[in-house]
Amino acid sequence: MQPVIDRKGVAGAWMIVAILALIGMAALVIDIGRMTVAAQHLQNVVDGAALAGAKKLPDRDVAQAALGGMVQVNNQETPAWPVGITPQQDVQFFGEGVVVQGYGILGPNEEAVEVTGHVVVDYVFGRIFGLQTATVTRSATALASGSRGRGSGLFFGGSSDPREEGIRCTGSNLNVQGNLHSNTQVTVTGGGHNIDGDVEYLNSYQINDPSGIAGDILEDQVRPYPVDYTWAQFDVGPWDHEEWGDLRVQHGTLAPGRWRIHGDLEIQPAGAFLHDCLIVADGEIRFNGSGVILDRVTLVAAGPIRFNGATERFSHFQDDLFAFSLSSDRRAIRINGSDSDTWGVIYAPNGGIEYNGAGQEIHHGGLVALTIDVHGAGSTFTGLGDGGAGGVNSIRLIR
Repeated sequence: MQPVIDRKGVAGAWMIVAILALIGMAALVIDIGRMTVAAQHLQNVVDGAALAGAKKLPDRDVAQAALGGMVQVNNQETPAWPVGITPQQDVQFFGEGVVVQGYGILGPNEEAVEVTGHVVVDYVFGRIFGLQTATVTRSATALASGSRGRGSGLFFGGSSDPREEGIRCTGSNLNVQGNLHSNTQVTVTGGGHNIDGDVEYLNSYQINDPSGIAGDILEDQVRPYPVDYTWAQFDVGPWDHEEWGDLRVQHGTLAPGRWRIHGDLEIQPAGAFLHDCLIVADGEIRFNGSGVILDRVTLVAAGPIRFNGATERFSHFQDDLFAFSLSSDRRAIRINGSDSDTWGVIYAPNGGIEYNGAGQEIHHGGLVALTIDVHGAGSTFTGLGDGGAGGVNSIRLIR
């Protein structure tokens, strides 16, 4: 007769081992998730820092201060993931003739800056196994390129239809530090204008008060858009937030991060405030109400982009672009109200831009569309890149 062996103790021991293994795997997943979130935040910060620095080139001291300021602001607003950058080690500038990884040899009037950042992530469950912290490192390189002569157009109307007004400005005291270029007609009514560049047209022009034009009024030729943004450039994950269908926001804000919306986006009420966002929507983007503030936000939509109500302040998040609509509507992008400040390019390659209200200002950006309508008095536009006689500076991430 064989003796009976009690295996309960053995099974219990193996169960304990299995439970510990499962706990360890769960802890690993949570800690890896935290590092993934930190890495995405870090990439966004170094992207913004590199672009901020590139904008100030060729003055490297000013560029250094600008990118450092961008990092400092992000650290104040997102203290959970402070980004560390050591200027002497983590910031590198490149000039003409230097090979830049991911781009090639820099040509004339091209400069670049590479920014490397670090975030220390504290382990939560990994401490059980003696793990305390991990350091996440990410880099970004931004290119500044362009002429040092007069720019090719702050206002750029791409339509070549001889029946259309490619650029139409109504009102008085329009201040433009750059060129107006239209592939068809140009109309500028009112008086007291100050345009320090050329007015380039095809087919015909009407300028009621040419005395304020510092450059020439000349018949030009059909030219391509001075920017080359594409949908595919921005429709790239990973996404921090993704919504399937229309999204209607009643509390006037969205969480920072990269948003992909498979439908329309509508934000209300008045006083909406968003910051540090890329928003890519398959449908329309609408802001209903006045007092809208968008700090470091880029809007990309297949449909129209509309601001219904007076706005306050806009600045771009990615690639010098504030708003980009693929709509073929005559008002693909419409901004209403007065006394708003905008930093960045507003781009509607297939439709029109309508900019309404007095006292509008665009800094380091431009209006680029099939047709452009600007209504109101006392508005100031200071150019693509550094604008006006400083030339057209293209700023973009290359790695």
